[in-house]
Amino acid sequence: MNFVMETDESSASEENNSDASYIVEASDSDETIEDVVSLPSTDSTFDLTLPATHSYLGNNLEELRGRTILDDGIYMNLPLLVKQSVILFPGQTLPLTVHGRDTIEMLQKCIDKDRTFGVVCLDRDKMIPIGTTAEIYQYKSEIQSYGFRVKAKGRQRFKILRLIQGSGKISADVKILPEISLGPPLFDERLVSLDRLRTPPTNKHQAKRRQILDRYDAVATPWPSWVYRQYDSRILAIRIRQFLQYIETQGSSIPEDTTELSFWVAQNLPLDDSERILLLAYNCAIPRLQWEIKYLVKDRVFTCSQCNEFIGKQSDIFPMSKEGPQNAYCNPAGIIHDTVTLYKAQGLVLSREEPCTDFSWFPGYAWTIASCNCGVHMGWKFTAVQSDLRPVAFWGLTRKSLRSKKLGAKGQHWKSRIQGYNNSDDFLTWSE
Repeated sequence: MNFVMETDESSASEENNSDASYIVEASDSDETIEDVVSLPSTDSTFDLTLPATHSYLGNNLEELRGRTILDDGIYMNLPLLVKQSVILFPGQTLPLTVHGRDTIEMLQKCIDKDRTFGVVCLDRDKMIPIGTTAEIYQYKSEIQSYGFRVKAKGRQRFKILRLIQGSGKISADVKILPEISLGPPLFDERLVSLDRLRTPPTNKHQAKRRQILDRYDAVATPWPSWVYRQYDSRILAIRIRQFLQYIETQGSSIPEDTTELSFWVAQNLPLDDSERILLLAYNCAIPRLQWEIKYLVKDRVFTCSQCNEFIGKQSDIFPMSKEGPQNAYCNPAGIIHDTVTLYKAQGLVLSREEPCTDFSWFPGYAWTIASCNCGVHMGWKFTAVQSDLRPVAFWGLTRKSLRSKKLGAKGQHWKSRIQGYNNSDDFLTWSE
């Protein structure tokens, strides 16, 4: 496991000697947790719980109660659902429309047994050896012309040990991977006399107090306290949540548990397949959170994955679902799209067909297919069909169609493009 260490020079240069009263009342000068400026709130009137229900799959789905928890480290045989560019994280919802007879039979057997199957990504015709178990919680028992419909939830990571193929079905002998949870890194070296002042940090003020206590604890160690803070999952989680303040104020539900938070962030970042696979392979929340902080701290833009044309900014992302700004949705053909929602975008060509509400992932909105000027399908523009809905329109772009690029000293080309983008009010072009 590779951990990432970020040096905090301001923390390293701080003095370690303070009086006891300073421990109880931390001053602002001790702050090393960044203040992240929130974007202004919008006047959204849309119910963010609706997309999370995936109501486009139909009504009257049969509900399965209870939950199957597999013991960490056990070996078992698991039926597999192998999908191109689909990386499922624990806690993520997976909607499915299935037409293949073999896959339908596999899912029906899972429903009759323990409701659990494995989801594995197919990347460039190569099966990734790390996957996630999915537990079915709703399904449509009638197999109609539009397919067998299922809603499942990602549960636990697993590693494929042996692949078994035959009769059009795929299964594997797998090992359920444990999620390692580490306590405070300075716990064994702590000053027991200060235990009465210790509380698990859940906000910025408590994190400031924790930093002061850490300095005292680190006196007996060869490293300064800021080094140990890079491996404190609660401190890392607080930093992550500061980056997500705007998303949270808009109505998304962000987990409190550090492990669940690390998976939630991985699910909602518009990453490429290799980056998502890397995060799924980590067996601990700490390196996962470290990686995500390094990603979020940089200003980023989105370009077309095919022609590299500028599409939009990371700061234009906003949530249209309770589960976050990026979620998996499926169309009637059974194709799963990881779709991120943005306020605005540019360089996209809209289909001349009338906006359609059929199978809309966002009830009350009609969709229009959007493509890049190079011809690559980018996603959809969603337009409100009810006059009282806000936002009036937004973009839903597929993760596969986007490439995330960070801005830096060499990013003058993108900065000039962004300046024109910020000054423009019209981001739509119509195909001939």
